[in-house]
Amino acid sequence: MDNAVKITKWGNSLGIRIPASVLREAGLEMNDFVYVEADRAGRILINKKPAPKKGSLEYLFKDYSGERFDTELTDLGESVGEEKW
Repeated sequence: MDNAVKITKWGNSLGIRIPASVLREAGLEMNDFVYVEADRAGRILINKKPAPKKGSLEYLFKDYSGERFDTELTDLGESVGEEKW
């Protein structure tokens, strides 16, 4: 199968379109993050960024897109133990 693609202008940058069959084979999907490197032989290497570890700060905020949100303080009532409010 010939997967030759043309490098084209994309805004102020250059870009390529990666064929769907190549993405499927590599296990990549839209919105995945990848590392892009070039080696001394002139090959471009694209590696999928691993998913954040469960419980990490990156994992907890993985779906957060930066939108502002407001919260309200909740009155929890009087202390019933030695907690300090």
